[in-house]
Amino acid sequence: MRKKLVPLIVIIIVAGVLGILINGMSGKASANPGDEAIDFQLKDVAGNDFLLSDYKGQVVVLNFFATWCQPCIDEAPELEAFGAEYEDAELLLIAKGETKKRIEKYIEESNSKLPYLLDTKEEVSKNYSVIGQPETIIIDENGVIVERFSGPTTKKQLIEIVESIHQS
Repeated sequence: MRKKLVPLIVIIIVAGVLGILINGMSGKASANPGDEAIDFQLKDVAGNDFLLSDYKGQVVVLNFFATWCQPCIDEAPELEAFGAEYEDAELLLIAKGETKKRIEKYIEESNSKLPYLLDTKEEVSKNYSVIGQPETIIIDENGVIVERFSGPTTKKQLIEIVESIHQS
């Protein structure tokens, strides 16, 4: 009986250790609706610093983007329209794993007016558990994540979500 228990105990310990490693030991907050947004600092292509906590008191829309991602390219005109026409939220595009040169080329070719923040090492993307793109995270005035979804979005959808936050 004792010889059968030892392998079982070893399996349980190994499973526990693997669980800790997979879920991380850093104690970082998760990035799901209801969680406080994880602060970050990134630079745009001009070298300007953007600190998420500087936007406390405002609704922030984070959109994780890549130039090689066709759904990202397809949703870009909707984001441009939202960014140009809607003033009740800040839109920040996180260029996930992109180089400065590639984003500069994209901005020039698309004539984009939006702020693209360089997450070259994907540290912010990892902190926010972003696996694919496009992915959008909406943060309320108190710095709490209120919405998170994958796939392309529209100007209308973003406005509806932001308006519902303002009405809460």
